[in-house]
Amino acid sequence: MNSEFSESTMLKLLSDTQAELRDALKALGGKQSDGLVEFYPFYSAAHINRAVEGYLYLRKSGRVEASKHLIRTAIEATIRLQAVAKKPDLLFRIAFTEFNEDKKWVRSLQHSEGARTIQAIDNQWAAFVQAYRIKYPDHSLKQEELSLRRAAECAGIDGYYDRHYRLYCRFTHAAFRASTGALSVFESEDNRAMTLCALAAVEALVPLGAPAPNLTSLKERFPNDDKRA
Repeated sequence: MNSEFSESTMLKLLSDTQAELRDALKALGGKQSDGLVEFYPFYSAAHINRAVEGYLYLRKSGRVEASKHLIRTAIEATIRLQAVAKKPDLLFRIAFTEFNEDKKWVRSLQHSEGARTIQAIDNQWAAFVQAYRIKYPDHSLKQEELSLRRAAECAGIDGYYDRHYRLYCRFTHAAFRASTGALSVFESEDNRAMTLCALAAVEALVPLGAPAPNLTSLKERFPNDDKRA
């Protein structure tokens, strides 16, 4: 299989997978949810869908380098999505991490209203903890930040983190080799990485009641030697 055929084939698969993801999200729109554990996969899948949509638009427009900047965000969402799917109580640690990041950001502003804003965040967190404890009494409420690396380990995909997430971080962080195009040797991984993210998003929506009639056939079209999440 030459590289051109591989690129076009994978791009078509990604496009078809994104259509499946889009339809699954639409089918769930307006549906009543049972709570946070259901909200999280829905909004994470929606985030992945937006990233894939933008990626496809740029890729089909010939803006290959620009498209690479959307890969890391899709992988991040996918790693956390799969971590929560395996260990639902990790959702609490993800929330704790995000609340802490909000406070760090507010402190960095050194604004006159900073103390009041941080107090408001603390109040929101207290309300969240109370609601979470009532909703999920069996979950471990561990107030400890969850790194993406640890989330990947919990999901059992730390190898994928090391191979792919670290690669696409280089584009996000403007590594010199990425900026000069020296990493183009790995370009064949781009479509595969995004397709894996889109497939994971569709799979996460199925337990919520989303239809995914083509999911099995889409997974079967994915190259066997590349199923290494």
